[in-house]
Amino acid sequence: MEHSQLIIERAAKAFQVEERDVKVLNRMLGGMSHLTYHIEIKGIEYTFRIIGKDGNLFVDRKTELKNLEIIKELGLNNETVYFDVETGEKAAKFVPGIVLTTVDFHPHLEEVSNTLKKLHHSNLKPASDYGLIERLNLYETYTDLRSEKYLELKHNWIKLYHEEHANQPKVFCHNDAQRSNMVIGEKQIYLLDWEYAGFNEFYYDIASFGNVQFEDALELLDVYLGRKATLNEQNSVKFYRMFQALQWHQVALRKEMVGLSEVLHFDFKMLAEKYLNLANRLYTEIKG
Repeated sequence: MEHSQLIIERAAKAFQVEERDVKVLNRMLGGMSHLTYHIEIKGIEYTFRIIGKDGNLFVDRKTELKNLEIIKELGLNNETVYFDVETGEKAAKFVPGIVLTTVDFHPHLEEVSNTLKKLHHSNLKPASDYGLIERLNLYETYTDLRSEKYLELKHNWIKLYHEEHANQPKVFCHNDAQRSNMVIGEKQIYLLDWEYAGFNEFYYDIASFGNVQFEDALELLDVYLGRKATLNEQNSVKFYRMFQALQWHQVALRKEMVGLSEVLHFDFKMLAEKYLNLANRLYTEIKG
């Protein structure tokens, strides 16, 4: 079935309207796994998300819904109007704006920084801890593929975590604060897709911003701190980006394993290797 027809069927069911009442406007930029479309129902615009293959293995949808309720008061997200915790299907009010990946982010760094600070300094308590080590262990069970290089890097990361980060303060983090999840609206930046939200060290969100090019995260760090970051602070961002590389290495391996490389015409095996090399590079720099 064509994706747009699938969206029409699911959205009609969710909103309890006729299929002819659902108009598909376009597919949203962003994740490869999920289908998120800009739709219109009876003159009102929404985004509608359908979870891709295996998407619910990596996210607890009940926790996602709780976090959406908790952050509502901050006004950082577009308003959720429908959420199915079994399927993960979600509809939200559409906010017009420009996705940050499509423009030069530099003029918006101050605004990105303030948006993240609003969350980090809110004193709100998320529904759960991000659970770094437990999460990595869980993801491994979906692949059962652990190369010597991966195991060595994971061991080194855990050692560093216990030595330097385990007892650092944790705040409410988005945990996927990449540019494709940021929309420049008329009056603010919106932070979308709260699937991975939970307690974490604030550096994690800064590290996520460097998902296209790591150095971008270090630029954001200086703006966030309001000064040039120390080597220690830079290494903290590298440390969490290293974790993200190990995490996404496992996710990419899973996608290759279930045949998504062929379906999506994207080489996830190559991506998995790229993430492992990034983790290795960052660890070398931290220890440098």
